[in-house]
Amino acid sequence: MALTIGRVARLKINRPDKRNAMNRAMWRGITEACGRLSEHPEVRVVVFGGVGPHFCSGADISEFAETYASDATAEQYNSGYRAAETVLRNLSVPVIAEIRGACLGGGLGLALSADLRFSDETAKIAVTASKLGISYSAEDCARLIEKIGVTRTKDMLLSARTIASQEALSWGLVDRVVAPEGLTDLVDSYAEDLAARSRASLRAMKFIINAIAEPNAKLCDELRATYSQLFRGPDLVEGAKAFLQKREPVFD
Repeated sequence: MALTIGRVARLKINRPDKRNAMNRAMWRGITEACGRLSEHPEVRVVVFGGVGPHFCSGADISEFAETYASDATAEQYNSGYRAAETVLRNLSVPVIAEIRGACLGGGLGLALSADLRFSDETAKIAVTASKLGISYSAEDCARLIEKIGVTRTKDMLLSARTIASQEALSWGLVDRVVAPEGLTDLVDSYAEDLAARSRASLRAMKFIINAIAEPNAKLCDELRATYSQLFRGPDLVEGAKAFLQKREPVFD
């Protein structure tokens, strides 16, 4: 992770050669970076993005065979993923996701953990769980439903289709879309405006809004077994193999 501390802090996923695909260490890196941000009272806004032309292409599927080799390793990985989303969402200052290029799967989960999502016209958003033989988490499903409603969430998740920037804007999945050359200026200008607002007001309003919108934790815990079992199933073996071989999966 690349972290710059300041009045407007910048946290960037830094693995551009892999389209910023997240490995286990990087999920931990987000949690640790958010801890560092919380220690700096001068930080008033966080801009969260990716190094290079992509925001985040999701989890590193090449790790899946090892990651999901046992129930213990699967839960360790999934706990790290949930922790990264939680600490990002719970930062007391506003977080703006700056989205370019791929914003896929777990990358979208991170974007949904931000307070606002600004993208350029190259943004491509998708959750391809149904091509991998797995499920999106209950928490991420709940946040998608909050943003775009039940029917559009089903459309997006069941089909695994790609949502381009303008459709994402019309759905409310992102909050602004600009030409690629204008995204940095837009994010910087908006972040500076927020940094000039009352820190106490922003903290209180963010806390209230998040508390009202937060997914039902008890229900999410109850649903965890429904999707966790898929990470040990045969469809994931075929889905991950097909992805790495760049072919369409063939499920029973």
